[in-house]
Order: sequence, then C-alpha cells, then structure tokens
Amino acid sequence: MTQVKMGLSGLSPAELVTKTVTIEEKLNGNVSFPTPVPALADIAAARVELQTWIQKSQWGDKRAVGQRVVYFNELSALLRTLANYVTLTAGGDRDTILSSGFDVRKTAEPTSRLNQPVDFSAKRSEKSGEIELKWKPVAKGRAYQVEYKTSDPALADSGPWTVALTSSKSNCTVTNLMEGTKYFFRVMAVNGAITSAYSDVALVMAA
Repeated sequence: MTQVKMGLSGLSPAELVTKTVTIEEKLNGNVSFPTPVPALADIAAARVELQTWIQKSQWGDKRAVGQRVVYFNELSALLRTLANYVTLTAGGDRDTILSSGFDVRKTAEPTSRLNQPVDFSAKRSEKSGEIELKWKPVAKGRAYQVEYKTSDPALADSGPWTVALTSSKSNCTVTNLMEGTKYFFRVMAVNGAITSAYSDVALVMAA
C-alpha cells in the first residue's frame, strides 16, 4: 500500500520552505483534497514566518536563530498533520498522493486488517470548550480519525457523525466545542485504504 513519505529529516530551514511551497502549490485547488487539514492559509502563515526569521538570522543574532528554530518546528508539525490528512484522503492511491506535492513510499508489509481501537476515553480539559481523548495505539495504524455527534448514537434518528480531526498519535484534544453540551466521540484506525472498526463510544460534557 502506497504511503506518504515525509522526507523532513535532515532538511535545512530553507529546504523546508521550498518543500512547503511545492506542497502549497500542488494542493491549492486540488479536487482530490478539497479541505486540507491544517488549512493551507495556516501552512502559508507558518512558512512566511520561517522565511522571515531565516532572513533575520543570517548574521547570527541569537533571538533570530531561536525564532527560526521555533517556526521550523511549527511548520514541520503542521506538515506532519497535513500528511496524515493526505494519507487518509488519498486512500493509498500513489498518483493521488503525488498530486499533493508529498513524496510516496511503500509499506514493508501489506496490511489487510486493523484492530479496533480500545480503551478509548474522553475527559474535559482545563480549558473551556476542549475535550481530551486517548486510546491504545493500534498495530500498523498510521493515522486515527476522530468523529463526534451531539445526539445519542443509539437513537435511530441521531444524524450523521462529524469528523473532528485526524491524528498520527493515540491521543488528541478537540477544541472549539460548546460549553454545557454533551458530545459522543468515537475513533477508528487508518492505514491507507484500510480502516478498523470504530472504538466504543465515549460520552463527555464540554465545560
């Protein structure tokens, strides 16, 4: 199964900027990836900040060098999240992945089945409108899709689930939730076109 190859290891700040510009250009208006996560505007903003501090750090100013490192790490993290989105959306199709500007790699062993995420739990964060989720990592799971709804899924007319986010880790924080509202969450593991069964549902009220 074809997967996204990050290729960030060893890149200089300037090389990361160049790679990011290519990805931005490839994803802008790309019908295969209609709603990039994070948004391209957020990627571009971090890339511009990195470019700014690359320029300012040319003469070795310690503060400028420190800010360059900060925005290098921030942009790298955003690109990793974006790669998760591309992986999930492309469904393992090589040409679709390449159209995003990311490189591709082959998985060492084909995956035909993923286990259901277990020990899924949700709790209120110390911050208003945020919920913290965690679960046990799934073997060969390369990403996780978190979904929620505000109506009881046990009811026949509870409506569709909403995708909250995708994550490469077995924990995440969902933000911008309505205070005093009950949320039902579930998560599934993803590896290319292969998806697991959904976890058990976790219920929590946003503070």
